[in-house]
Amino acid sequence: MNFWETFTNLCVKNGESVTSVIQSLGLSKGNANRWKNGGGPTLATAIKIAEHFGCKVDDLITH
Repeated sequence: MNFWETFTNLCVKNGESVTSVIQSLGLSKGNANRWKNGGGPTLATAIKIAEHFGCKVDDLITH
């Protein structure tokens, strides 16, 4: 599973949209496009996302 799949699964599991999570974290919509195309987040962004969902950074990037 790549980062995008993991991220979208977490959004669904928590009843949130991708757009709302990205906006609440102060990220640009360009991040979503980059992630959809196989890119991953920076470490700083991964930390923000992990904190938002209450998971470990490793859970986001190692699948």
